[in-house]
Amino acid sequence: MMRIQRETNGRRQAMPRSQTGPFLNRLIEAKAQLVTAVLSGKSSYVQGEDAPLRYRLLTDTALRLAELNQTAAYFDLSDLGYQYDQAKWMHNCTRLLAIQLNVPLPSTDWWATYGAEDPAAGFVQYLGQKVLPQLNQSILLSFDEADQLLKAPLAADFWRLLTQIEAARLQQPAFENLTVVMWGKSSWEKLAGDGRFPAEALKPIIL
Repeated sequence: MMRIQRETNGRRQAMPRSQTGPFLNRLIEAKAQLVTAVLSGKSSYVQGEDAPLRYRLLTDTALRLAELNQTAAYFDLSDLGYQYDQAKWMHNCTRLLAIQLNVPLPSTDWWATYGAEDPAAGFVQYLGQKVLPQLNQSILLSFDEADQLLKAPLAADFWRLLTQIEAARLQQPAFENLTVVMWGKSSWEKLAGDGRFPAEALKPIIL
């Protein structure tokens, strides 16, 4: 089942539909771009200054993708603002992923084998071995509050995780069904610049 942002952490509120009138054309265009990108397997970065408007787009897009049988998991990168333990953060992400996609959590032995040395690699391995083959359908990973990556202690670990996911998408057939969307207010050049991530890997969508 598709879970929209407010259902996963209770922190965000979308702009009420009654207030979206002046922004309706922008929402329609951005939604069309985003849905098209996801359906074609292209990862994206959505930039928008107005947070409630971003959440309105996130909510509307989630509902549309659910109608198209797209499964999604949503993550709030605000957690990176106070999280210093990579292993704990990746364990939390894995648990949230399993809950949202309704798949079994990895066992303690499995995690010790694949994720003890590199938790990010363990997360990617979990996707490739336990999630994508089991669901056998398109999956979207959505990361909100991407501006945290400009200052968060674990920002480098997140970019490494995203780089590993992108490498897997290019090399492993199962990952062809996986796309990534990030949401923030900073420009994509500022966010992914200085070699933190290959900027061309995600399509910028301006809201």
